[in-house]
Amino acid sequence: MTQRYELHDDSNGFWSVIDRFTGWPARWEGISQTGLDYFDADDLTDLLNLLDERRRAKGKPESGELK
Repeated sequence: MTQRYELHDDSNGFWSVIDRFTGWPARWEGISQTGLDYFDADDLTDLLNLLDERRRAKGKPESGELK
């Protein structure tokens, strides 16, 4: 299964979590996940991919953004 979220180096010392399906920054509780330090962005990428994998395995539709 293709992982939906990926870590992106913003080339300014910060990192973002990008939704591969849309090309836009991932959103968590309405907040774009940009300007993160590497470790936070890496952990969040893993978490969002795990949640998305579980959602797809259950056949649930997308809610528009993860909460």
